[in-house]
Amino acid sequence: MREYHVAVTGCDSNSGTKDQPFRTISRAASLAMPGDRVIVHEGEYREWVKPAQGGTGSVSRITYEAAE
Repeated sequence: MREYHVAVTGCDSNSGTKDQPFRTISRAASLAMPGDRVIVHEGEYREWVKPAQGGTGSVSRITYEAAE
């Protein structure tokens, strides 16, 4: 289970960690697998996101959530 971070100050060539976030939700969605979390930090994201995978059940779902 991995955790990917997205921030408007990030870069899609980053590793997606909290310290090196991606710039787009789409980049995180392209790597996320069932059971992973995508955490989106504050900001405006103008993109259409169509995840390739989604998973099933409460344990193996990919979750997208706002950072606290």
